Amino acid sequence: MKKYPNLSKPCTIRGVTYRNRIFSTPTGLTYPDEYSGAPDFRTVLFYEKKARGGAASVNYGETPVNNVDAVRRPNVDVIRPDFSRMILPAKDWIKYTDAITRHGANPCIQLAHAGLFAEPFFNGQTTGKVIGPVDMDKENGTHVSAMDEEDMARIANDFAEAALCAVQAGFNQVMVQCCHGWLLAQFLSPAWNTRTDEYGGSIENRAKFPLQVLKAVREKVGPRVVIQIRISGDEHQENGWSLEDCAAFCKMTDGIVDIIEISSGDYHNSEHYCWVNPLMGHFVNIPIARELKKVGVQAKLTAVGGHNDPAKMDQLIGEGVIDFFSIGRGILADPDLPKKFLTGREEDVKPCIRCSDCMAGLYTGFYQCNINPTAGQEAYLLNTPAPKSCKKVLVVGGGVGGMEAAITAFDRGHDVTLVDKGEKLGGTLLFADHGHKEDLKKLKDYYVRQVEKRDIKVMLNTAADTALLNELKPTDIIVAAGSTHRVLNVPGVENARYATAAYYEPETIGEKVVLIGGGMINCEIAVSLADAGKDVTVIELLDGTARDANMFIKPTLDELFAERANSIHVITEAATKSISENSVTYADKEGNEFEIPADTVLYAVGSIPNSAVVEEMQDWPEWESFRAIGDCTGASIVKKAIHQGYYAAMDIL
Repeated sequence: MKKYPNLSKPCTIRGVTYRNRIFSTPTGLTYPDEYSGAPDFRTVLFYEKKARGGAASVNYGETPVNNVDAVRRPNVDVIRPDFSRMILPAKDWIKYTDAITRHGANPCIQLAHAGLFAEPFFNGQTTGKVIGPVDMDKENGTHVSAMDEEDMARIANDFAEAALCAVQAGFNQVMVQCCHGWLLAQFLSPAWNTRTDEYGGSIENRAKFPLQVLKAVREKVGPRVVIQIRISGDEHQENGWSLEDCAAFCKMTDGIVDIIEISSGDYHNSEHYCWVNPLMGHFVNIPIARELKKVGVQAKLTAVGGHNDPAKMDQLIGEGVIDFFSIGRGILADPDLPKKFLTGREEDVKPCIRCSDCMAGLYTGFYQCNINPTAGQEAYLLNTPAPKSCKKVLVVGGGVGGMEAAITAFDRGHDVTLVDKGEKLGGTLLFADHGHKEDLKKLKDYYVRQVEKRDIKVMLNTAADTALLNELKPTDIIVAAGSTHRVLNVPGVENARYATAAYYEPETIGEKVVLIGGGMINCEIAVSLADAGKDVTVIELLDGTARDANMFIKPTLDELFAERANSIHVITEAATKSISENSVTYADKEGNEFEIPADTVLYAVGSIPNSAVVEEMQDWPEWESFRAIGDCTGASIVKKAIHQGYYAAMDIL
């Protein structure tokens, strides 16, 4: 019997069979061809990996329904023909859908219109007009015109034509985007839709235009295509739509929509809820699914929201709470996640740490996964030569970067020795064994398991020096020696400890805690200590906290701080002057000094690369290749260590 029978069970909708209950959601990393607008070969290879990994449905994201007023950003894909230039993109899209279907998965495409958040500059056939539910002026000065019924009919037809083009290109499932602040969500949400005519006010009125779109799509594609929508069960914004509104609208789609995917948040006011992060829970949208089932919504339900436990997923399907599970970043981190879940090998899944740097990359340009260095690089890796012989590889440092290097080198056929000066593998992530950092702990534990499953020689409590090199005589050396925390340079520093003491020695933390340094490390500790009943003060030299957090983590921390305003006190633009046994003295930007009572003082003010071991290893004259990676080359995030570890090992030929 299968370990997870409900998760493994096929499901057929409108003649379309899903081989299991795991959907792959859009995750960016798309590269449209600069001429046709269809996905190029890099994109095809990236998404094909998801289909090969066992997902039942693979969703291609954010495809605008027109090039007139639907596009919000550059480099988006085009599904409809451009007859003015005689571009017929279907032939190129077929390469994509073939790459999905040949592995037994169903290709899905997300059709969207940005509404008031569209930008004329990015719409090649723009009239210069931006449309939305109501007349308004955006912060950048762009005027938004309220849509009239002629606009609504045109946009409904655009969705229908785009859906038909998708079907003609081989898609048997189309998703209409109704959440996260896109046009249809703008009509559904009272936060955006303040119309006083028949398209505003009640949920029945606000739903008229979105239902017009969905009916047009169904009429155009016919009865043999699966229509899916994505909705926000909770917008997490002032005057946003309610769960009651959500349930009522979903009931209105009965008979038109086949699958409803539940998300949360709004890109523009509560974007951090769109992609749950390490400061949030898992399975966060399941309560919404329960409510939709309770009111009798006919469509099959799926949800996003941090699904990382196949046993719980199987149980919830078995209980009838939900029908499918949608996973985005988890499959980005490990495209084989569905296959591993369904065959009972969940311990071999590289776990997503939910950092959201991948999605933040949509806005910074760095389309990468922090823990999967191959994501989006499939085309370039085709050019990596196979090793010519088995090399004797020494990896110095047992953190995630060193373990990634050791695993990759071993899997490439090399003889690998992994050395660490500590008592156990894990490096700086060992602190996660003692605190609330569940996602990082799972990542660290994954790497340790993978090392243990391989015939990698591990030498713990071992210093890496010239004597060791003379003994082992490696041909290739990878140094991942990490960094050491910077010691605060103020009088009385002996009365303070490094921040991770909050994890390693929680019983020693007093009732009044001062945290010196307002980066992510201390901000997360502040939340944890406040939840434990401590009174916490954060002192930061610059003008804001968590400046090293991305655009999704930062608002989450701000929200958590606001909710704990009675327990967490923030002092910015303040320089710590001295620390005593029971207080901290700081100076504000005018130079005025203040004293804060404290029975515990912790600090996190950066780190210093462990460069001495790098220099000693590099000076050894007998190596054939040498690479220093990760924090020992300059402090950074986990991405640097893992990516550099992988590619350093790949370069050993």
